[in-house]
Amino acid sequence: MSEEDLAMFEGSEFEIRTTYPAEESYESSNKYNDLSPVTDVVSVLHVSKKIIMAVITSKTTVHLRTDRSITQLMLENASNTDPTKVICEDTLTGKTFTYGGLRDDAFKAAHSLRHGYGIAPGDVVTIISRSTVDYILAAHAIWSAGAVVSTINHSSTPKELVHALRILKPKVIIVDVAVLNKLHGALTTLDMNSSVTIFTLIQREANYPLFPEDLVKSCRIESEAYVLDGKDARKSCAAIVLSSGTTGLQKAVMLSHHNLVAICEQLRAHNPDNWRGSMREVFFPPLSHIYGLYVCALLGPWLGYYVCLLPAFDLETFCRLLQEKRATLARLVPPVALALAESPITEKYRYDDLEYFSCSAAPLKPLVATKLRTKFPGVSLCQTYGCTELSSCVSQSGVRDKNAPLVATGTLLANMKVRFIDENGKDVSPPNAGEICVSSPTIMMGYKDDPKATEDAMLEPGWYRTGDIGYLNSEGFLIIVDRIKDVIKYKGFQVSPTELEEIIGQHPIVADAAVTSVWDDTEATEIPQAFVIPKVKVFSSEREKLSQEIQKMVASKVSGYKRLRGGVLFVDQLPRNPTGKLLRRELRSLARLKAHI
Repeated sequence: MSEEDLAMFEGSEFEIRTTYPAEESYESSNKYNDLSPVTDVVSVLHVSKKIIMAVITSKTTVHLRTDRSITQLMLENASNTDPTKVICEDTLTGKTFTYGGLRDDAFKAAHSLRHGYGIAPGDVVTIISRSTVDYILAAHAIWSAGAVVSTINHSSTPKELVHALRILKPKVIIVDVAVLNKLHGALTTLDMNSSVTIFTLIQREANYPLFPEDLVKSCRIESEAYVLDGKDARKSCAAIVLSSGTTGLQKAVMLSHHNLVAICEQLRAHNPDNWRGSMREVFFPPLSHIYGLYVCALLGPWLGYYVCLLPAFDLETFCRLLQEKRATLARLVPPVALALAESPITEKYRYDDLEYFSCSAAPLKPLVATKLRTKFPGVSLCQTYGCTELSSCVSQSGVRDKNAPLVATGTLLANMKVRFIDENGKDVSPPNAGEICVSSPTIMMGYKDDPKATEDAMLEPGWYRTGDIGYLNSEGFLIIVDRIKDVIKYKGFQVSPTELEEIIGQHPIVADAAVTSVWDDTEATEIPQAFVIPKVKVFSSEREKLSQEIQKMVASKVSGYKRLRGGVLFVDQLPRNPTGKLLRRELRSLARLKAHI
């Protein structure tokens, strides 16, 4: 680490430790000033001024037992919640459940699953549904039976459904009636109709048992809490969650009881003001996503905070419910953050109880963050970074971080370690950017039935490669730059799509933008191309002029190799997954299609 690097951290909340292997002579330099409860430790190992390893460790730690199941965690009543408190309701069915009622009904349903339908520890039970309270109840019934919760998004295409079921091989499927026909088609394709027991959710259909009514009402005996009986929680699978699929076919991520118990403990230890029983929120992302799983099915029932489930996003409904339910926080994804920041609809309602926004799924562009802070000056803007393979979160900012940089995704959670590596796999030291690699109790067990992909995901044992480029600033905030696979290489120069998207978004006519690469045969290299959603209709006669205008604006703000040599194309929508994450693989396909039109 250079003297310049050390100087940057002078007086900050870091400890810089320089050590050498035992056979070498060594000296240590320590600089540490405890300014915050969230303090990181940077350990840099180098020989002859060549960095071998630079590990950043969260100073916040929490003791994590390795013998607890999720059900055992839920029985702890972490916030001393009144058993009669309503902690969840949904706008689709109007149902609610209380803190104590969830546990009682989950244990009854678990008893019926085990003794009436032969569900045994380790069996896979899949949930496919819109967001309802019974979705969460189903998850806890499955965990209480010792089985594995697997989730599939209800809006999956028939092809995606077949792919997911082929990997998951569930013994039981609990399905929203709205998806039943699509499910039957997938099961027929896989010749699985006779091997799977089906329960319907929301309403009764044909001869299928209805969950939870037919399991709870017929059972007078509650199952006991599922305990691991001496098993290692790190080796006991609790959930299989499909990856976002932004770079290819979805993979089935296996998460252990320890992974999911650990993320609950780590989040609360890192940021107790953000995770407490008095919180109230309206939640719209799908429960099949890791975002929904940890917020609504894990931390909500554990801490006893209130969640109102919104099965589909509508801006006016969302804003109205924030007011009616006296929400203290609003969880966002970037497209929703943009809508809140720009739409006049938000001004029709009051948000007197709103303390903070929490944005996830993708980095929030500084321009959008600025607009949101301006429109809601009394509301803190927090961001979270993570992925399914790490049980959700790596870093998170809190209510206390009112002045965090606009691009910051928070500080490291408790018990987290990160490293940054270059394209050759060599460690780089802060503040240099590199691929983010993480060591944590939350690292997945692996991808189901895909040992090669599991091996490829690891830098080395205990270190997961995120595929994201980022760096740590002097205050300990993690900054995400881009996805490695998304970086455009123009004649050997690296071009960040995210940087260009932020600049394009500054044009007054641009509602949303995405940048990808196209191949240029004449120059024999990738070149950047932009897709733009305009705020107003752009007639074909105006498109070329506007395209040139945007290209010139970008050219005035970037180095020559970053220019939009592929031009600007105008579209009505951009491909995104249910949480708002841009599907760049589909964007590249769209670019290739446009090239041949």
